[in-house]
Amino acid sequence: MTLTQERPLVVNNGATIKTWIASMVKGDLDRAPYAEDAETSDPTGKYKGKKQILDSLKVWKTAFPQGTAEVTNQIAQGDHVTSEVVYKATHTGPLVSPTGTIPATNKPIVLKTMLVSSFRDGLIQRERTYFDQADLMKQLGISAPPKP
Repeated sequence: MTLTQERPLVVNNGATIKTWIASMVKGDLDRAPYAEDAETSDPTGKYKGKKQILDSLKVWKTAFPQGTAEVTNQIAQGDHVTSEVVYKATHTGPLVSPTGTIPATNKPIVLKTMLVSSFRDGLIQRERTYFDQADLMKQLGISAPPKP
């Protein structure tokens, strides 16, 4: 396969991430481009299967129902896309975490994340999301993890 033949796939995968981020921040989770057997992980845990992934995203959407997101940098090669995404929102709902529920603080946050996505047949098969959890807690005004 030549480089020219691979390019449309790379463009499509990168565009898929950008479209998905825009849909997700609006709460349109029906547009989730995850394979049924996809796996994701982030600082809050590991999720297997599209349903579990969407349930984890609903937790974030409940805590931060209104916000914006911008893909500020992206590198795509073949079935792999790395995206830097900056989310801006206000914490107006409960945030369920592995250590307990954090009640709404009504504080604004800026969450800088890095997504490493692998595609199969045009859908996300595996994704790892990285962000500074301590910085998020600091922005929420929380110095220690909540008690379970």
